[in-house]
Amino acid sequence: MYSKKDMVPHKTKFPSGIKALAYYVHNKGLKLGIYSDAGTQTCGRTMPGSLGFEEQDAKTSASWGIDYLKYDNCNNNNIDVKQRYPIMSKALLNSGRSIFYSLCEWGQEDPSTWAPPLEIVGELLEIFLKTGIGN
Repeated sequence: MYSKKDMVPHKTKFPSGIKALAYYVHNKGLKLGIYSDAGTQTCGRTMPGSLGFEEQDAKTSASWGIDYLKYDNCNNNNIDVKQRYPIMSKALLNSGRSIFYSLCEWGQEDPSTWAPPLEIVGELLEIFLKTGIGN
């Protein structure tokens, strides 16, 4: 396993940091999401993933004020998703902040048989339609 420091925002894309962005977004009445990966690197191989650092990354996300985590499935060292995804789920639950957890594994592992159902998807769609986000 490699060592990893806390997640750090891209200095050019987020010059004031993620925490400041979350504050701004929350003041607009919106939620803020972030992307990470259940592997050693993100799918684009440009940033480190959370594999082995789930607690650390969940706590960092919570400290920034993140509301949503899209968790991808690249560069995963062939470790079964049924082993990897619950680790981040538990870390998020222990982070001290309610963070919506959206796993991505392309349907290959039939998540409907082992992952909790997503009743909230309809609520998210309603929010997008009401606010015009995505139009």
